[in-house]
Amino acid sequence: MNSEPVRRRHHTAVERAEHLAGYHRSGLTQVEFAARNGFSLSSLRNWLRKSRVTNAAPSRATLLRLPVELPAIGHAGAGYRIGFPGGHSLEVAAGFRVDELRELCQLLCGL
Repeated sequence: MNSEPVRRRHHTAVERAEHLAGYHRSGLTQVEFAARNGFSLSSLRNWLRKSRVTNAAPSRATLLRLPVELPAIGHAGAGYRIGFPGGHSLEVAAGFRVDELRELCQLLCGL
């Protein structure tokens, strides 16, 4: 008899996110999806639970450093459109106040 413990494969955060996205697109049951992709049902359920908790919890937004030459919307000098994960976007007029933009971005990232 083999006395060595079974070693489980640990998935990276990127792999877990890809598996979850695939599960949501697949239309399969949890049991079917886990079996077809070679991991346990309990792993899939844990990843789903953790993603719901993470997505529900307010996160501290971080601002990205944007290139100086942002594409303007509308006519020249009208402003900018910033897209966020989840489909939210923010249109900002030229000459905006950075502190106000920071607060707006943090609010949108929290939605």
